[in-house]
Amino acid sequence: MSNKHTAQIDVLAYAPHPDDAELFCGGLLAKLARQYGYRTAVVDLSRGELSTQGTVAIRAAEAAQAAEVLGLSHRENLGLPDGGIGRPQDGGAASRVEDTQLGRVVLSLRRLRPEVVLAPYHADRHPDHPGASRLVTEAVFFSGLAKFIPEAAPFRPRALFYYQLRFAFRPSFVVDISEVYDTKLAAIRCFRSQIERSEEHASPLPTLVSSALSVSSISARDEYYGAMAGVRFAEPYLVRAPVLLDDPVAFWRSLGAGEPLMYPGEE
Repeated sequence: MSNKHTAQIDVLAYAPHPDDAELFCGGLLAKLARQYGYRTAVVDLSRGELSTQGTVAIRAAEAAQAAEVLGLSHRENLGLPDGGIGRPQDGGAASRVEDTQLGRVVLSLRRLRPEVVLAPYHADRHPDHPGASRLVTEAVFFSGLAKFIPEAAPFRPRALFYYQLRFAFRPSFVVDISEVYDTKLAAIRCFRSQIERSEEHASPLPTLVSSALSVSSISARDEYYGAMAGVRFAEPYLVRAPVLLDDPVAFWRSLGAGEPLMYPGEE
C-alpha cells in the first residue's frame, strides 16, 4: 500500500479513530477492494492518543497492517484532536480556514476525490463519533463550494453512506460480506493493543473494545443483518437522500435474492 495518491479513490471511509473503519465498515471495504477491484481508502481523523490502551506509535503500526489486510489503496491520518473531533477546541486559534478541522477534511476530499464517502452514524456513546459524523457531513457539502478555500478546486462525492456504530438504525441497505468476513476479522485483530487485555497493553480500567464480548458483538450484529437479508453476514448502511432508480424491476432482478428471512419492526 502506498500513501502517494495518483488517481481517484472510489470509496473513502472516514474513521474517528484507527480501528473504527475495521470494526464497522471493514467488510464493505474488503469486498469492494478484493472482489471488485475498487480503489478504497481510509482517512483516520485522530491518532487515538487518549486511548486507555496502547500508544500512538503502536496504533499507527496496527493501522498500517490492517490497511494491507483490507487491500486499501491509501490510508492517512489527519491528526485531529482525539476527544475533540468536530468540536472547536482550538478557541479560534486557527487563523486560516484550511487549518480548521472542517477545512482539513474538505481538503482531503478535494485531494482524494472519492465517488462514495462512508461516515459514522451520528448516534453513538463516544463523543468523537457523532462529532465525526457532523464534521464529515458538513465537509461533503462545503467541499462543493468554490469559494470555500478557493485555492483548491471544488469537489463533491456522488454519495454519502453512514455506517452503524454501537447504536442501531433501520438501514437503507445492507451489504453481503459473507465471503470476506474472515478478512474483516483479520483486520480487526490487527489492533491487538485495543481488543486484547494483556500485561503488554495493561490499563487500569476496562474498555468496551477490549471486553470479552466486543468482537463477538460485532459478529452478532453482522449475523443479524445477514439474517434479515438471507445471507450469513451483512453490514448495514444508511442513506439520507432518496435513491433514484430508473427501472426498479431491473434493479431487484439484478439482486438475485429471495425473500428476506426477517424484517425490522415498524418505527
